[in-house]
Amino acid sequence: MQERSRDFSLRIGQRKRGMHSQMTDLTLYLLRHGEATANVDRVFAAKKVDPPLSQAGIEQALRQAGWLRTAGVDVIHSSPLIRARKTAEIIGAECKLDVKFFDALREVDVGVLDGQSMDDASNIAIYERVVRQWEAGLASVGFPEGETLSDIENRFKAYIDGLDDGEERSVLTVGHCLLFIAVIWLFCENHGPSFEHGHMSRGHVPIMSMADKRFRLVKFNLSPEMI
Repeated sequence: MQERSRDFSLRIGQRKRGMHSQMTDLTLYLLRHGEATANVDRVFAAKKVDPPLSQAGIEQALRQAGWLRTAGVDVIHSSPLIRARKTAEIIGAECKLDVKFFDALREVDVGVLDGQSMDDASNIAIYERVVRQWEAGLASVGFPEGETLSDIENRFKAYIDGLDDGEERSVLTVGHCLLFIAVIWLFCENHGPSFEHGHMSRGHVPIMSMADKRFRLVKFNLSPEMI
């Protein structure tokens, strides 16, 4: 991945006040939910579409639970959407941890694309146009009738601000592909050269760690077999 030298505290803290000024040694395990039926059907699923896990997705969650039992996770936080919720609950049962749900961890609202086919070239053109503008630094651009990159930044930053400094230092955060791609792009100083470099497989884990008010991506797209 392309090395970056940007200071997280300058990029986020000065422009949007409220970030934990003393937060250090925070580790986030960003677990993309297991395969959902919308993945099989190849449709965008964000706000209106809330599909369950497929059988393969359930099995992916069970495999991740095996190594997460020994990963030293303090808490499990999850998007409330069904596919993430079920993934988190499977892992919570294996790890004997309760799951807390946060609206801030919902999938990115893709607006007019929600529920539409990924095999339709016109839909992919809308998606790619938005992503190219985000890569160009146009954070105020968003999906038609959906979220901007600034919206995503604000809600994830609010989530980080709300973490308990004493008890929530190693957090399994169960969420969604596009959300986590955006989070890596926005918050990790060593993100890849393009937005899509943050794309992870279903049921896989990137790990990002904060020290000295900076996030770095320390592992990416881990399967249970890679741990």
